[in-house]
Amino acid sequence: MKSVHRLIHAIVLALLLGYGGNLAQAEEFGTPDEAKAMLARAVAAMQTNKDAAVAKFNHNDPAFRDRDLFVFCFNGRDGKFVAHEAFVGSDVRALVDRRGYQFGNAMFAAPSDGGIIEIAYVSPILSSTNQVSKRAYVSRVGNHVCGVSAYRFNGPGEPTQ
Repeated sequence: MKSVHRLIHAIVLALLLGYGGNLAQAEEFGTPDEAKAMLARAVAAMQTNKDAAVAKFNHNDPAFRDRDLFVFCFNGRDGKFVAHEAFVGSDVRALVDRRGYQFGNAMFAAPSDGGIIEIAYVSPILSSTNQVSKRAYVSRVGNHVCGVSAYRFNGPGEPTQ
């Protein structure tokens, strides 16, 4: 009987530790709702003062950088990134995921009505080579297109493959 109690205790402890670890991992990443809220702040900043907004995006101003979430913007005419943590000067249209989907072209084609579009693609999860589902939320602001991307998760801390 004592060994049954130990086994049950061990199973419960393992489940709690496993679930807690997933919660901690999930807190490392921003949510789609947080990405959309950041994009709304970015659009407002671009409408107020484009140059100041781009400088804030590129200097990781806390309003535009939260965990893995950050604002990117590119020129809507030539596709060149003006704000991005790694791609400033690169052409958005060159972005292709491992499946061959040209998601950069989809971003470049963002409608001119100022609405938000969602573009699904796969991307390596931070500090890993594992490819997971990600969503970019993009909106055209004058001559620029800005966006914020977020990983898509099935459950607490479990990325979608």
